[in-house]
Amino acid sequence: MASESTLAARREALVARCADQRALLAYDVATLSSPDTLGLIPAYALRHRKTALIVGGVAAGLFLTKPKWAVGSVTAVVSAYKLVQRLLPVLRWRGFEVH
Repeated sequence: MASESTLAARREALVARCADQRALLAYDVATLSSPDTLGLIPAYALRHRKTALIVGGVAAGLFLTKPKWAVGSVTAVVSAYKLVQRLLPVLRWRGFEVH
């Protein structure tokens, strides 16, 4: 009987410890996936995975079927991204920072 009670006590302690670890892990995941940590765009993409995958699939399909158009659009996107990165500090708005 004494060994059963110690076993039950150990089991209860282990269950409580696992619950604490789950709560800490949930808090860490929520902190890491917040817009403050990731930035606005990656956090939005993380919350809307299906939409991000659909957009990525459509973009990949267009890049495979229309390679000349894809090169021009990639060049335009890269230059627009560089322009935005230069303008955001001037405007003192950092919602679209990419880390």
